[in-house]
Amino acid sequence: MQLCITIRGEVVMKRRSLLLALCSSAFISAPALADAVKQEAEKLAVAYTDCVAKKDAACVAALYTKDGVQINPGGVFSDLKTVYENNFKNGTDHIEIRVGNMSVINSDLVVANGETDIFGKDPKSGDATKVTVFWGAIDIREGGAFKIRQLTVGMKPPPAKEASAEKK
Repeated sequence: MQLCITIRGEVVMKRRSLLLALCSSAFISAPALADAVKQEAEKLAVAYTDCVAKKDAACVAALYTKDGVQINPGGVFSDLKTVYENNFKNGTDHIEIRVGNMSVINSDLVVANGETDIFGKDPKSGDATKVTVFWGAIDIREGGAFKIRQLTVGMKPPPAKEASAEKK
């Protein structure tokens, strides 16, 4: 009886070892997959910055999915080429994107947020401008590459004024 349990125990141990190895590789590869997906999503941000620097509205619009939208204080926009043409006409020159958080939901979906500095020139005065906005994005894989499904942009409010000693 002891021999039978030992043999059976070895078989069970081998099955458990195989299962443990398979599960371990899934947990080990999950962070690697997340890192690879994050790198792909970061390339999208670089491409976005490059398209804006070229002032190429069609290039920026091509970074969105077929049904992609931008939501900003002016509303919800799906004619993205026109949105970016207007941005460039209104003086947008280049941008600097800072990603605050990026969450990989799965290999085809990333949710991110951060801030962007938009540099340009006032079209009337010619003065240099800088506007900081905060944003949130949903990026999905379309045609094998990550694209923007939804970009929500909001104006960053000015810093709060400190209460003066007289008002305390």
